[in-house]
Amino acid sequence: MNLFSLDSPLMRALNLIADLVILHLLWVLCSIPIFTMGASTTALYYACMKRVRTKEGYITRNFFNSFKENFRQSTIVWMVLLVIGFLYVTNIRYGIFLDNTMGKVIIVGCSIFLIPYLLIAMYIFPVQAKFENPVIANVKNALIMALRHFHYSLLLFFIWGSFFLMARFSIPFMGLALICGAGLMGWLTSMIFIQIFRKYIPDEIEEDLEKSGEKFI
Repeated sequence: MNLFSLDSPLMRALNLIADLVILHLLWVLCSIPIFTMGASTTALYYACMKRVRTKEGYITRNFFNSFKENFRQSTIVWMVLLVIGFLYVTNIRYGIFLDNTMGKVIIVGCSIFLIPYLLIAMYIFPVQAKFENPVIANVKNALIMALRHFHYSLLLFFIWGSFFLMARFSIPFMGLALICGAGLMGWLTSMIFIQIFRKYIPDEIEEDLEKSGEKFI
């Protein structure tokens, strides 16, 4: 096989790298107003899952189609998460400031609610990208999936935690994150979310293999 043919492993790898860089740039540009970050994250996951599932190369078109279609719901979810996150940080700081029994109660209470908050925040945008449901239904489904597939949730926590630690303490990895961080994380975690979602859409794998030109075994 010609090393520089379109189907060679080298060219497929280069195409993937280029797609991850483009997706990262699209996510950053569309997240600049801050309040649009929810819609851009949903769009990122939609494009990444399409890319992983069928090797489809229309990443820019997929990104903007999802951004437009999910803008309203994703923005509502994102703003609610921001408000809850702000209240959480405020209460934690207040509990530390009190430095008494009541302060400890506040800190413990906040810590208990942190777990479902993080699970929902981690799952909601991929769920929003995949399923057409009202916001409340998607939030509920995100939490149910996160708890039902808790082993995957732990893996996702590990991936996100490793990413942030390496970006914080490794200068080369920090440079990588600046170039394609959002695209890379979207692509890596999308592979996990696809496995989760296929348990609810069992026929999808055959459709994906057919679209990608591969055989179902």
